[in-house]
Amino acid sequence: MPMHDCLPEEQIAAFEAAIAELASSTPAGSDAKVVKRLRHQFGSDAFYELIAIARLQRKARQKLGDGVWWATDRALQQATAWQVAKLKSSWFGDHLVYDLCCGIGGDALELARRSAPNGGVVAVDMDPVIQQYTAANLRKTANLRKTMSGTSDPAMSGTSGTAGILQTVCEDVLKIDIPANAAIHIDPDRRADGKRTTRPDDYQPSLPQILPRIEAAPAAIIKLAPAAKIDLGEHTHRSWISLSGGVREQSLIFGDALQRAELQPGSVSAFAVRSDGSFRRFDAGATPASQIDSIRVASAKKPGQWIIDPDAAVRAAGLTEFFARTYGLKTLGGPTGFLTSDGEIDDASMEKIQAIAAVGEVIWSGSCDERKLRRELRQRKHYADRIKVRGTGHDPAVLRKRLRPCGETPIGLWIGRAEKGVFAAFTH
Repeated sequence: MPMHDCLPEEQIAAFEAAIAELASSTPAGSDAKVVKRLRHQFGSDAFYELIAIARLQRKARQKLGDGVWWATDRALQQATAWQVAKLKSSWFGDHLVYDLCCGIGGDALELARRSAPNGGVVAVDMDPVIQQYTAANLRKTANLRKTMSGTSDPAMSGTSGTAGILQTVCEDVLKIDIPANAAIHIDPDRRADGKRTTRPDDYQPSLPQILPRIEAAPAAIIKLAPAAKIDLGEHTHRSWISLSGGVREQSLIFGDALQRAELQPGSVSAFAVRSDGSFRRFDAGATPASQIDSIRVASAKKPGQWIIDPDAAVRAAGLTEFFARTYGLKTLGGPTGFLTSDGEIDDASMEKIQAIAAVGEVIWSGSCDERKLRRELRQRKHYADRIKVRGTGHDPAVLRKRLRPCGETPIGLWIGRAEKGVFAAFTH
C-alpha cells in the first residue's frame, strides 16, 4: 500500500504524478512502456494500487473537481459532489466541523475551503486506508493555516484554538471525543451489508446511534438517501438537493445550520444545484411538513398556455402541489405529472418558476399518436429536439431519432397523462 502515516510530501507527489500519467492513456494504464517503468519504480503492490486509482480519475474529477484524487470505487460512489458539498458547507458558518464517516473527503474538502476565517474540519473515518486517502486529498486545500494528521483532539495538536484546523482521524465515529462547540456533518454508510439501503435504522452507524450526538451539537447535517423516510418532528428540517436535474441526497439540518440556510424547522425544502455550483431553492416557509402532504390543487384536462416540470428536488421533497398552489398552476394527471397554466403568468412569478423548473410555452397540443405528431411537425417544419416524458412508457431517445426527419427547426415535445388520456404538446 503506497499511503501510510508520515509519508514524505515528495513521495505523495511522486505517487500522484504516476496516477496522472497512468490516467492520461485511454484506457487508463494501457501504455505498456509507462506501465513497465512505473512498476519497476514503485514495486508491484504499490503499482497495482496506483493503477486502480488511476482508472477512477475521470469519475473522481466529475465529483471532486480538477486534480488527482485518491479514491476507491465504493468510496467514490458515496462521496458528495463538490457542488452539493459547497452548498452544505456554507450552512456551517465558521464552526469547527467534525465530518464523520468522511469517506475520501467530498464534504471535508468544501468544509476546508470555506471562506470563514475560523472554520476548520476534522475528517473522521474508521477505515485506515480511506483515512490516509482523505489526508492526501485534503492536502490540496490551500486556504488553511495548519495541516495535521492523526490526533483526535484539536486542542492537543499544537495549534492555537481551532482556527484553520485541517485534521484526519482514523476512529470509530461513535467513540471519538467531539468538543461541545463543534458542529457535525455525518454521511453514514448506506451499503453496510453490500447492498444499498434507504432505511436510516440500517445505516452504519444507524440513526438512533448518532442522534444523541447530533442533537447536542450547535449545528449538524445528516446526509441521507433521497428516498429515506423519517420524521424527527418540529426541530429539524428536511431538504432534498439535486445536481444538474438528478436528486443526489436528502439532508437533515439541525441547530445553527438552519438559520444560516434561512430555513424553518419542521418543514421541507428543495435545492437545485447547477454544474457550476450555483443553486436555486424552493421551500415551504413555515408550513409544517405534516400539512404539505394534504395540499391539493385543481387538475387540468389538457395543457394550457404554459407547461411546467419542477426540478426533481421539488418532486422528491413532496412539494409539487405546494409549488403549483404558490404560482396558481394546475396539475396534469395528478402531482406526478406536469403542471400547467391556463393563462398569463406575471413576470415576477415566471422568473421564480423558471429558476427551478423547466418551462415551455405551448404552441400545439393533442393526443399522442405518432402519425399525428409526424404530420403536425412536418406542417410546421419542426423536429422534436428536447423531449420530456412523465407517466408513459415513451423513450425520448427513440422518439427523437424517429421524428428528426420531420423538419429543421428544433422545438420541445412534452408527453404525459391528463384526464383525457396520453397527450403531446409542442413548445417553443
